[in-house]
Amino acid sequence: MSESYHSWKTHDFKVKMLDWSAARGSRLVYTCRLCGRAFCSFTLRNNGAWATDGIGRPLENAVSSRWLSEKCPRNFSPNDNDDRKRLSKPVIQ
Repeated sequence: MSESYHSWKTHDFKVKMLDWSAARGSRLVYTCRLCGRAFCSFTLRNNGAWATDGIGRPLENAVSSRWLSEKCPRNFSPNDNDDRKRLSKPVIQ
């Protein structure tokens, strides 16, 4: 089993469906009740999970890789709040 699989299992997730598409299936957001980290994945097209800012916007790849490889920190971290601002694509206003 991969390290990210074992790290994933350390979180206590609540799951919510964000949206759906015929090609990729449901986009689910997994939010940890303990640390507040959020991840998304699709149900049909399994390209893995990625870290999000909590409302579904993807974070930089470096943040996703780190969060997916780390075990649940078991509490909210101020560093995670900084990470949530590191979006992979800028917000257009």
